[in-house]
Parts: sequence; structure tokens; C-alpha cells
Amino acid sequence: MLKKKNKVSNWGRCNAGRVCAALLLVCAGAFVSAQNAARESFDRARMLQDRQDWYGAAESYQEALQYNPDYGEAWLGLAQCTYETGEYSLTLTYLDSAAQYAKDNTTILNLRGFALIGLGRTDEADAVFREVLAMYPNDVDARFGLAELDIFYGRISGAEQLYQDALKRQTTNRRALLSLALVSEELGKLDAARIYIDQALRYHSGEAEVHYLAAYLSAKEGNLSEAERRARAAVQLDGNNDEAYELLANILFTSGRYQDVIDICDFRINRDRSAASAWYLKGLCLEMQGDYEGAMSAYSGGLDIDPQDEIMRTSLEQLVLERLPVEDERRAELAAYHVEKARSYANRFMSPFARYEYQLALRLDPSNTEARSAYADMLLRDGFPEQYLSQLKFISGRGEVPTAIADTIEAYDALTSDSLGVRWNVNPFYLDKTRWQLSFYYEKSPVQLLHADADRLMVQSAEAVFASVPTVRSVGDIKPVSGFADAFRRARESGSDYFALLAYEENGRDVSINCRLYSGRTGTLATTINIFRTGNDRYASALIKLRDSILAVMPPRGTILKRDGNIALADIGRADAVTVNSVYTIVKKDKVLTSDQGTGLRFDQSDVLGTLSISEVGEEISEGVIQQSGFYDRINVGDELVLVPAQTAGSTDAAAANTDTAAANAGGAAETAAAAETVSAETSGAERFVPVLADLIRSIR
Repeated sequence: MLKKKNKVSNWGRCNAGRVCAALLLVCAGAFVSAQNAARESFDRARMLQDRQDWYGAAESYQEALQYNPDYGEAWLGLAQCTYETGEYSLTLTYLDSAAQYAKDNTTILNLRGFALIGLGRTDEADAVFREVLAMYPNDVDARFGLAELDIFYGRISGAEQLYQDALKRQTTNRRALLSLALVSEELGKLDAARIYIDQALRYHSGEAEVHYLAAYLSAKEGNLSEAERRARAAVQLDGNNDEAYELLANILFTSGRYQDVIDICDFRINRDRSAASAWYLKGLCLEMQGDYEGAMSAYSGGLDIDPQDEIMRTSLEQLVLERLPVEDERRAELAAYHVEKARSYANRFMSPFARYEYQLALRLDPSNTEARSAYADMLLRDGFPEQYLSQLKFISGRGEVPTAIADTIEAYDALTSDSLGVRWNVNPFYLDKTRWQLSFYYEKSPVQLLHADADRLMVQSAEAVFASVPTVRSVGDIKPVSGFADAFRRARESGSDYFALLAYEENGRDVSINCRLYSGRTGTLATTINIFRTGNDRYASALIKLRDSILAVMPPRGTILKRDGNIALADIGRADAVTVNSVYTIVKKDKVLTSDQGTGLRFDQSDVLGTLSISEVGEEISEGVIQQSGFYDRINVGDELVLVPAQTAGSTDAAAANTDTAAANAGGAAETAAAAETVSAETSGAERFVPVLADLIRSIR
């Protein structure tokens, strides 16, 4: 029996061993099957990635990781595709997983640096790229990363050197050649740009991206026939490249071939109705052809897709202002958008932006009682009861008003019955307070990648943003100038005090405005203002900043309205940042000129008639005490008031004294000095961030 038991036991152990072996074989088979499936998914993902189908590739990489969570190459591929879709935070997460399986992998490190740039964490990105170069001094991608950072900070020359270093290490590197072509063009080195793009075409003639950028550079040079040829080559090589179709349409628009552009836009819309840029360009071409209803319909269709497209909205609103009567209900619909935005700003205590949106709404729909009432309430909160009352009276003048508004008007009429305007029998809201005439011009860009004709819209918007400034009469000339000399001639002929040459650039996230402000009298450069904005409402924010920056370099000035003995009424008030005890120099009428150089004013000492010390300040007007200069009283109505001490004037420029005077006087003058300091900070540095260049550089793969 014992021997039999042992025999059974031995048989059991043998059977168990066979089972274990079978299980191991099954597990091994499953493992091999999973590995094979993971590899198949990975290969499919790599193929889709090569076709730039980022979403399809990402899905296949995720399938590979389901079969094999330890697949480091799949984690890296997933990170690369995620980066291309702009999800930079998620890219970093996937890179953390990839790094577990490939420590100090330069591809992982460099992609981390580029993702950090996308998140705006530029210092961290710089450290990553420098870490790579410390380990591998010849790494080309790390140099590309540092060059991209230089472009972000406006150091275009520094980026050029880094790309040249990369090209020395890899003489046919496509990315280096294309990047050098772009930065050379930006630096004005057109011959070098042509050499680099020709080399790229020679070495990489079968790639659509090379032809696309060659088309862009040719268009920038004004060679539209060559640009068209290259753009058509790009779409032939890659029929799914919507950006190439968009560029081709913009080139044809510049050539004036509007129907051809409309055909391309319809083709793009039929393939993808969410292509907002196609709706915009179609609307613009229809407008150029005189089909205003069709243009408004196209613009509206584009805004249904992308309500945040500020340029498209500006185009539509400008067309509505020019072509539709005030009673048209479409004006009210467009105004409602701005009213809603204004409320949002007001709720966040962003008064300047809320005021700007209410002004846009009232420009579109002046009879909008809701918008005007809300705007009036804002004026009251900001400390301007007289302006508040003026808005309410405008509402009441258009017909019956609610009893509450009528009672409010009666109450504020009583409160303001002893105002300066009543005492001097002057309605301050009917005064012509124009101190400055300002003209805006632009040079026609050969091609705009996102919004064709954005330059023209920019000068129209600049004119509009100054409409709420009573001291400035602004004109935006929609006819492009050939250059500085043409702009100077037009400004002189129109009698402008200053004229500005505006240059506008944008990409999908950022806008940049370069403003060169010149004296309309002498043509000398007064100042340069560079403005960069990103995020939502960037166009409106840039316009507001442009307005405030220009106003900051215009010295406070006014005129004498009335006089009673040694008491005078001036057309400057709290809205002009005047405070009690501010002192103004009185200068003979028409004798105050803009400075010969820089900003500020100049006048001869012999034209100084005295001073006015402010004793009472209203919202739009002020009362002060005259102190005459010399024995004879030569001060008359219409003589000018300048916030510059008489002793600094003489026959020399008073520009330098202007800021000192502003600092010495209280209240609004100090605000002017602070604003001037802001402008100075904006304009420092010889180079500036260029959104289009940055976007093109980042798009090179």
C-alpha cells in the first residue's frame, strides 16, 4: 500500500508539473501575442504620425500602451502627437512616463523644453536645453529650442546665430535652412533668405512644407507669381494641407483675383465648415466685389463658428456702420454682444474695458437704451455725475422714458444747478475740446496668413478707439501709403499734429502692434510704441493700450473760454486730470507747437502771457486765477494753457520739462508721467516679438 501511495504521489507531482508548464506556455503565448499587438499598434501609430494625423496616431499609441504599459517608445510617440495638438501640460505628463524607460534621452528632454515654451515657462525651458547641450554639445534640437526662446524675447539676431550653429553641424538640416530663411527675411537680409530657401528646395523638394514657406517668403517680397507657383506645388504635394490652400487664397487676394479666392474658400468650407478663416476671406472678397449682403452673411457665418474672432467681427461691424441704416435690427444684434461683454468686465471691476465695450455697442446702436443706461451708471460710479446726467438726457430726448429716469434727471438737475457750467452759462458737453489732430497710416502687407487686409482694419479701429477722446480728432486713412514720405506728405496736407505708421501682426494666439509716431510738422520720430497682447480679447486690449500710450505722450493743454477780471474759465476739467492748485502757463493763441524732436511742446518766451492757477474744478471745465506776465494785460479768450513752467520754455523745446512739470503738479498730471513711463518701458529694446515669425518657426517639423 505504501508503494502504491508513493506511486500516486509521484504521478500527481508529474501531472502538476505538466499543468504548470502548460500554463507557462499559455502565459508566454499571451505575452508574445500582447507584444505583437502592441508592436502592430505602434507601427500603425508611427505611420499615422508620419502623415501628421496626430489624433489617429495618438489613438493607436494608446492602444499599444493598453497591450504594453511599459512601452517607452509608445509613451514618447504619444507625447509627440499630444504636443502637436497644443496640449502642452498633457505632453509633460506623457514625457514623465517615457522618461522612466529612457533616462537622459535627448529627444525626451528637448520635447520637454518645447512643451515648457508652449506653457510660457521659458526659464525652465532654457534650463532644459542648456542641460542637453552640457551633455551633448552638438545637439541640434537643443539649439533650435534656445533659438525659439530668443525669438520669443525678440532677440532675432541671437536666434539667427543659433540656427547657423545648427546648420554647421548638419548642413542639409531642413529645419535649420527654413528657420534661417525666415529669420533672415525678418532681419531684412533678403539675399541670405533666398539662398537658404533655395537650398531647402534643392535638398527637400518633395516636401510640401518647404514649398509652403517658399511661397510665403516670395509673397513677402512681392513676387506674387512665384508665390502662387510655390503654393500650388504645396497643395499638389499634400492635398490635405489646409494652411497651403489658405496661403494660396491670400496670395490670390493680394493679386485682386477675388472670384478665384471665393472658389478656394468654398472648397475649404465644403471640406470643413469650421474653417473660420475661409468664411472671413470669402466675406472680404464679396465686400470688394460690392456684394455687401453676401459679405455680411459670410462674416456672420464665420462668427457663428468662432465668436472670438475679433478681426472678423470688426470687419462685419465696419461694414454694418457704412451700409446699414441706424434702424436696422442687425445693428442691435451686434451691439448686444458688446453689452454682454461690458457687463462681464464691469462685474470683474475692469472699468476701462467695460467702457470700451459700451462705446462700441452705442456706436453700432445709438438708440440702445439698455446700453446707454448701463454706460451712464458706470460714469456715475467713476465720479462723473454731469456726464451721467448728459447720457440720461440723451435717452429722454428720444421719447418717453420710465418715471425713475425722469425723476433721476430732475434730481441731478437740482444737484448741478450751481455747477461751473450754470454759473458761466456754458454747456461743457457742446464744447470743441480738440487739442490734437492725429492721423493713422499703414503700408500694405504683401500677405497676411490669418486675416487679409488686417492692416486697413487696424487703422480704422485706431480711429474708432479715439472717438471717445474729445481732445483728439483722429483719422484712419484706409488707402495704404507707399512709405514714410507718402505718410508725411498726407499728414502735412491735412494739418495733423502727429501721424502714426502702424504695423499689425498676429498668429492664432498673439497680436503685435508697432506704432511709429511722428511729428506732423517736422516729420521727426516722436516715439516708437511696441504692444504685444495674448489670450482672449487681445485685439481690443492692444487697441486700448495703443490709445493710452499715444495719449501719454501728448502734454496736457487747454484754452481760455471766458474771462471776468482776473478770473478765467478753462476748457479743462477733472476728465483731463486737472486738480485744484494745478498751474498752467498761458501762451498766446496759435503759438504753441509740437517739439521739433521727440514729444512735448515748444513756444517762445515772448509769447508767454502769464499763468492760470486752478481754484475750482468741474468735470469738463475749470475756474482759475490769472497772474499776468509783465505790465500789460494781453490775455484773451482763446489763448492756450500748457502744463509747462514758463522758465523752461524760452525759444527751446519744452519736451524735457513736460514730464518734470507733470510730476510736480498733483493728480492727473502725475498720472500722465506714470503713463509716459509705461510707454518708455514698452518701447525699450531694438527688437520685438514677432507673432507670425514665432508661429512659423514653431510649425516647422
